[in-house]
Amino acid sequence: MPIEKIPAPDTAKKAGIVVVVILAVVIIAIFVGFNLYHADTQRDLQAGKIDPREAPKSPTDLQAPRLPQN
Repeated sequence: MPIEKIPAPDTAKKAGIVVVVILAVVIIAIFVGFNLYHADTQRDLQAGKIDPREAPKSPTDLQAPRLPQN
């Protein structure tokens, strides 16, 4: 590799810092997003709202399984 093609140490250092900062921002955004989603879900559960995916589908969904008679 010719000498003139090698990036200056300062340029490489700045590029590395930019990559680390971008990764940190992405990780923080994901963390905050999950916390906001969890807070919203927790608020709904405490208010007594039921997720439609978890709602009973038939009248026997909330009954305990029957034990076999001996």
